[in-house]
Amino acid sequence: MNLQEQTVSTGFKIVCTDCGSLSIKPTDPVHASDDTPIVCRHCSAVRGTVADLHVLARRGSDLFEF
Repeated sequence: MNLQEQTVSTGFKIVCTDCGSLSIKPTDPVHASDDTPIVCRHCSAVRGTVADLHVLARRGSDLFEF
């Protein structure tokens, strides 16, 4: 299995490139616009937008299942 072939390409960063954290600060996706930034809970770096997170959620892949 080649992981590079299965890389999900969205603007959302699963792992924070600044601090390596996986956690994000909560936001209300129902009331947030698509351009609302999603930030890292640890260092507050922008990891993507609500729209990027929606694209990632719609992917029908189990690539990030543990």
